[in-house]
Amino acid sequence: MDAVIQMLPQSLRRWSTYIDFPAQHQAERIFQTVIVAFSVVGFVVGYFLQELWITFAILAAGFVVANLIVVPPWPCFRRHPIKWLPEYGDDKYEKKTEEPKEQKKEGKKRQ
Repeated sequence: MDAVIQMLPQSLRRWSTYIDFPAQHQAERIFQTVIVAFSVVGFVVGYFLQELWITFAILAAGFVVANLIVVPPWPCFRRHPIKWLPEYGDDKYEKKTEEPKEQKKEGKKRQ
């Protein structure tokens, strides 16, 4: 994905392109709700008008509307910033603990 972003003009590269994890779930629910709502409306209108193309046109319009709502990374989809782990091998984040010494259990010695 970074290679694709590098091919964009400089003015478009400054925009954030991610959606956080809770917003991905929210976007999926919005997409499904819009598609189902438009398909029900399209079915009812197409049934009463007896025109199948109207049903498909309304469903296609719902698909376009749903994509305009959820595909762009709107600021409402970036409320929970991603917290990255520190870089592996970074000395200031490594745990500096010593391994505990093993204690021998003293028991009966067999001869």
